[in-house]
Amino acid sequence: MSLVTTRAVVLQTYRYSETSKILRLMTWELGPCSALARGALRPKSRFGGLLEPFVEGEATFFTKDGRDLHTLSDFELVRVRRGLDRSIELFTVASVLCELVMRLAPEHRDIELYRMLTRGLDGLHRKVREGDPACGLEHVWGLVDALGFRPELDRCVGCRRPIGGGSVRFDFAAGGLRCASCGPGGPQLAPGELDALRRLVEGLPAADAGSVGNQGLWLAEFIRHHLAEGATLKSLPFLIRLA
Repeated sequence: MSLVTTRAVVLQTYRYSETSKILRLMTWELGPCSALARGALRPKSRFGGLLEPFVEGEATFFTKDGRDLHTLSDFELVRVRRGLDRSIELFTVASVLCELVMRLAPEHRDIELYRMLTRGLDGLHRKVREGDPACGLEHVWGLVDALGFRPELDRCVGCRRPIGGGSVRFDFAAGGLRCASCGPGGPQLAPGELDALRRLVEGLPAADAGSVGNQGLWLAEFIRHHLAEGATLKSLPFLIRLA
């Protein structure tokens, strides 16, 4: 048994008993892992109300070879990110970020993925503080990119010709845009919607809020085809409702 201290984000928590809870964490050193926080639900627990989703801190836990569940020894708070629950849109996007990491992250250290997760959660928290009405889908696209998936938006997925003006469709199964010459394959995008999609995939907020309407639906469909691979992600239906 060894003692490990690492930066960690709480992705999800589960009640384990009357007094304890299990945490799903994304850590800097070990990647995704689970830890048992004994006594965390007791009124006088040293963890208090710290161990909630989106919180980040320095976690110390005991690890043992061959065990998937570690034992949390200490958690020193770094970022709380309070207030995300005041906006259903921002809370939804933050939940999507955490579930994507929890369900799809590789079982090893991935510094870039950790950075994209914390960058996304910080960006959403900043929107809360500033009263920004944008829902933050660009942060989900950034995480999708960090997981190794990015839609083809510059060339037709059918004929490979550059995408210019005119009619284009988002072919989710093929992983990108399809020109009018290559036939139907997904919903048709208006010019403003295409511009918004390109900005979001590049990690930028959509310039025109009126073009964001279906972006949550399209993002959820892309994730379902290319990342989920049959897995049921509970947050995706809520992402679709952002449309």
